[in-house]
Amino acid sequence: MTTPGHACAGAGLSTRPDTRSALREALEETASQVGAHPDLAVLFLTGEHAGRAGAVADEVAGRLAPDAWIGIPAPGVIGGGAEVQTGQGVAVWAARMPGARVQAFHLELRDEGEERYVRGWPRLGPDAGVGLVADVFSFPIGPFLASLRQSGEAPRIFGGLAGSGPPPERTTFLLDGEAKAGGAVGFAVDGSVSLLPLVSQGCRPVGPAFQVTRSERNVIYELDGAPAYDGLRQVLERMDDEARRDFASSPQIGLRKAASGGEDPGAFLIRNLVGADPEEGTVVVGDHVRDGFTVRFHARDAGSAHREFEEMLALASSLHPEPLGGLLFDCTGRGLHLFDEPHHDAALVQRYFPGLPLAGMFAAGEIGPVQGQPQIHGFTASLGLLVPAS
Repeated sequence: MTTPGHACAGAGLSTRPDTRSALREALEETASQVGAHPDLAVLFLTGEHAGRAGAVADEVAGRLAPDAWIGIPAPGVIGGGAEVQTGQGVAVWAARMPGARVQAFHLELRDEGEERYVRGWPRLGPDAGVGLVADVFSFPIGPFLASLRQSGEAPRIFGGLAGSGPPPERTTFLLDGEAKAGGAVGFAVDGSVSLLPLVSQGCRPVGPAFQVTRSERNVIYELDGAPAYDGLRQVLERMDDEARRDFASSPQIGLRKAASGGEDPGAFLIRNLVGADPEEGTVVVGDHVRDGFTVRFHARDAGSAHREFEEMLALASSLHPEPLGGLLFDCTGRGLHLFDEPHHDAALVQRYFPGLPLAGMFAAGEIGPVQGQPQIHGFTASLGLLVPAS
């Protein structure tokens, strides 16, 4: 049980098929660690559980009664060291943060004549941290994050994308017990605690870095003044057979603005290598590229994903050995689809942070910073650690 006046977090998980039974189990497990009336709670719910908004609201109010909370539908949930990638699941996470400013919010896209804008973004201090989950069909998460980057006022943001049904079906979120169709939900914290976002993109660089010397939108025509395809061919020719197979199965390219990031592999924003044309000499990327960017080809495989996530967690645990709790957003392409063992990412977090109150979800895309700026990712693990403010 929590000590009054001390910051702490708790988490609970249930795989019971009955919604109320599952909620009670997960909520009571959480309450046993953090106590009643925490400042914030986050719920992740699969399938039928997510569709029973009334039951969810009743159980949260009766058994945990947080000051602010959000509920998020998910294809799979994470609790402690376990990943429930298929079947029914409820994961609950809650935190008590004395002295912190906590806000839960809902964002929606508004159209008023020729003007389009996002409503609901809270006022945030310069050191605020944000957990954010957006509906892929009804919220322009890419342009929204781009506007934050351009403003120069982007807080530390991590999270994921929800929604896997056919459009125009909208994800239904919960905000303090009220159903919200589409848009995005999130929470912000500031003051006595901080959110430390960590992103593992699960790739390893192959070959040298190049500078983009001619490009248009997502097509690279020249690298280092030569046809872009020549650079790709050079990289392929220097690979052994195994490395070439790994690269061919999931070819990626890292993008980095000029003169930024140094040699840090994590400074690259990883995007799909969409295609290459040897006759035209071009390489096509799954994002816009600009002249002057530094690029480096990357390969994604289970071994690379494991090593990168482990290195990231090892560094984080040395800098923040006792975080209060964590929220994990894992790509649906990870888990059993990528690794040969169940619960890989959640168990790895627990190895470096034993007993950490951890909850999360499998997502249709992840949100996390690259060089301090929020970006959308795929095939990543995006982890937010709640730590005492320094």
